[in-house]
Amino acid sequence: MAFYDTWPKVDPLIILIILCLIVVVDRVWEMIITKRQQLVCMNAVMVPEELRGVIPPEIYYRARIYELHKTELVIWKHFIDLIITLLELCLGFYPFLWGLAAMTLKPLTSAEIWVSLIFVFYLTIYICLRFLPVLIYDKCLLELRYGLAGRFPWYLYLCVGILAIILSQLILLPVTAAIVFSVQILGFFFFLWFWLFWAVFTLLMVFFLPYCCIPCIGRQVVLPEGTALHAEVKRVCDWVGFPMNRVFIIRTRSMQYSNAYFYGSCCLKRIVIFDTLLLNKGKDPSELAPYEVGRGLTNVQVAGVVCHELGHWKHGHFYKATIIMKLHFLITMALFGLFFHCPQLYEAVGFEAGLCPIIVGFIIVLRFALTPYLTLANVLMLWNLRRFEYAADRFAHRMGYSIQLRMALVKIYADHMSFPVYDKCYAVWHHTHPTILERLEYQQKLDARAIRDLQRNA
Repeated sequence: MAFYDTWPKVDPLIILIILCLIVVVDRVWEMIITKRQQLVCMNAVMVPEELRGVIPPEIYYRARIYELHKTELVIWKHFIDLIITLLELCLGFYPFLWGLAAMTLKPLTSAEIWVSLIFVFYLTIYICLRFLPVLIYDKCLLELRYGLAGRFPWYLYLCVGILAIILSQLILLPVTAAIVFSVQILGFFFFLWFWLFWAVFTLLMVFFLPYCCIPCIGRQVVLPEGTALHAEVKRVCDWVGFPMNRVFIIRTRSMQYSNAYFYGSCCLKRIVIFDTLLLNKGKDPSELAPYEVGRGLTNVQVAGVVCHELGHWKHGHFYKATIIMKLHFLITMALFGLFFHCPQLYEAVGFEAGLCPIIVGFIIVLRFALTPYLTLANVLMLWNLRRFEYAADRFAHRMGYSIQLRMALVKIYADHMSFPVYDKCYAVWHHTHPTILERLEYQQKLDARAIRDLQRNA
């Protein structure tokens, strides 16, 4: 492939050292912030004051134990991944596996597309084996330490691993063939065509999401008129000019998570409320399982959540998020194309000069070369999503729904009972939404600011 000759000459050893440093910095930083979260969890022995009337101490204790188990497992996972990844880079794992795939097909063909399929098949098996140290550490040490042992027998994990290998081939093999074929056909600027395809596909998904994806969750209907819920929601929608025929209820089949969201634009905009957000799913308690009775929000609290979603609409968050994602993916594809066409990158991981397998290029560029940019972009986008949530909360506060939204947040938390205390650095790095404690604190700040403004104007 001649277009690999366009890069300036760089010592492959220098590139290998840079790749190893990227891996070390990334994994060590993840271990540091996870350790910070673990220490916060260890010190958070008592239920936070804001939630003491909501979460029983025994439930909080179980959530805390689960969080401690999860963080220690994540630290071990990153440590093992750091060691194995460095060994893969330094010992030439990818050339070895590619050579094994080529040797397997040598009597039949040497075509890259077929060798790529065998390479991905071997890689899938290796990934399952690669996870064994983490699984053994979890089952033989952590679950005993935290009292979580005996959930599944060992042979069940073996069956799940084999099933994962088989099912993953149904997805990975066609995708691998499509990638290799596309790059061979489209040539040097294939990454721009990939971006264009993704941009068009995501725009089409806005049109087809209600008809393709939502039916997998449940049946979607317009919020029925003549109900108390319709009256409460209509009140807040009329204030901001949002059409009631674009407010929907999803009658879920088996989902337990309470949620509502806004998406779309113009005639496609809609607010979708899961029936799990409604008190008793909007049904008579006799129709529900015992654990479902009492879950969900009152009609006024649902209106508070809808007001929050209207804040997303009023502030144009859907448009802004769409533009940001398109720009992010364009930059990602441009950087991807730049590194993908670097022959020394392949030599750095052990390939002979001139041998640049397409599917291996995808793996090493996405897994190593793009890590600094993807990490920075991920942190910035998470920060922006949390900023959107605060803006929507601020809108609900201005509309007079602060108390209702606050009560709704606490009730949703009470229905699901996750661990509420997080290290700030860990939350910034991983969370799309502010934590429950952060959102309650922000509402209190808005209340205090409103009181100061009233006193100043009095």
